[in-house]
Amino acid sequence: MGKQKILTAAGPRKGVRTTRLVVARRVRAGEHRFFCSEGGFGAPLVLLHGLGASSRWWYTIFPELTSENFRIVAPDLPGFGRSGGPALSVTAAARAVVELADRLGMAQFFLCGHSMGGAIAAQVAADVGSRVRRLVLMDSAGIPGRRGARWLGRLIQPWSWCPPGFYGTLLGDLLRARPRALIESAHHLRRYDIRPVLELVRAPTLIVWGERDYLTPLDHGRTMLEQLKNGRLEVIAGARHLPMVSDPATTSRLIVEFFKQDLRRRT
Repeated sequence: MGKQKILTAAGPRKGVRTTRLVVARRVRAGEHRFFCSEGGFGAPLVLLHGLGASSRWWYTIFPELTSENFRIVAPDLPGFGRSGGPALSVTAAARAVVELADRLGMAQFFLCGHSMGGAIAAQVAADVGSRVRRLVLMDSAGIPGRRGARWLGRLIQPWSWCPPGFYGTLLGDLLRARPRALIESAHHLRRYDIRPVLELVRAPTLIVWGERDYLTPLDHGRTMLEQLKNGRLEVIAGARHLPMVSDPATTSRLIVEFFKQDLRRRT
């Protein structure tokens, strides 16, 4: 499984029982060697980050999630963060995530993906069917358009989508990411179409979107909802592309309530 060390997540938050400890370790799964941030005990929940990001982007909601009987596994996807190797296409990354779940003994798991990670999470849910108990897509990538130059322009202007207090984490992960991984993944996402994939998803799905997200507009979330057989959309007022950073309390509450519906149904 690789070496382990203890980190701390952001928190605790007022009025919430939290677990701050994060176990950081490296896990070999198939051809890939993942750096993973883990915490908590209970039902497995996998968190997939977006383009140029890492598992650190989930630390804002780690305390709430780990205090709610979930075992959180947040990998750095290949080519990003502290995971080596080249960046993968959405379909190849989905296969790698399934291999990671297999390696960690997750027969079934909850799944949440943000931006690029949302497209990968949807592909995982379509590929493995009932192994994904419930799915959350957060400001997901996957709706191609003709305004590619405008999208790339916004992407390289983080003040238009990233809260100022998060710039340090953003810059650190961008510097750590391989330039080729960033370029190839960005071009791939511009062309990737999630809609036929969503038609294959059977897991109950919650779409969470920032009201003021201009990088992946709210209309994209509404379009995704139309493709799902069992989905619903929740909009977080005032949030942009990173609702788990700008409003972690609301974001974590929505995730916990949605996943716990499944836990209550099975007890």
